[in-house]
Amino acid sequence: MNQHSMIMLITHYGYASIVVLLFIGIVGIPLPIEIILLGAGYIAVKANLQMEGIIGFAWLGACAGMTLNYVLGQRIGLRRISKVTKWIKLSEKRLDTWAEYVQKHGAILLLVGFYVAGLRHAAPFIAGATKMRFAKFIAVSYFGALAWILVIVLLGQKLGKAWHHLFIHLHHPLGLIIVAGVLALGWIAAKRLVRQRRLTS
Repeated sequence: MNQHSMIMLITHYGYASIVVLLFIGIVGIPLPIEIILLGAGYIAVKANLQMEGIIGFAWLGACAGMTLNYVLGQRIGLRRISKVTKWIKLSEKRLDTWAEYVQKHGAILLLVGFYVAGLRHAAPFIAGATKMRFAKFIAVSYFGALAWILVIVLLGQKLGKAWHHLFIHLHHPLGLIIVAGVLALGWIAAKRLVRQRRLTS
């Protein structure tokens, strides 16, 4: 599903479609959900929705997706999960590596996971599989989801009136560069957080 199809869904079904799109995007179906958040201002005008509503319902969808992945991870375990994640280029070896990080720095990995391709889907699975306390998972992941949504939405707002032109031409390399830049900034921030944590421990 491309960005134009998502816009049509949101225009017709409003906030309910935002919940569903964020939910399935977090669960693991490859959707460009960052595009919804980056273009929230444009979508609000186009679909006659409120910005606060888009943010709130996006958060609900993300939280629901994270919770489902946690429960599945708890019930299924890493070995079985790896048979599924190999289809999205996540090997059992990488999952094991991430599982070690979760056990040592679980909260950081969950927060960083929203900004890293693949990790956003895998982190809650791993948290469940490694028996992270549910209360801790909820507190960290729900906060992280809200922070991630606000960061992307605010970035989209900073682009201002030029955003609707970029949105229309997202198939152009410029659109990919913007999305890649957001992910890169998240990854750099994550590395610094991990490094600081190691230095202070």
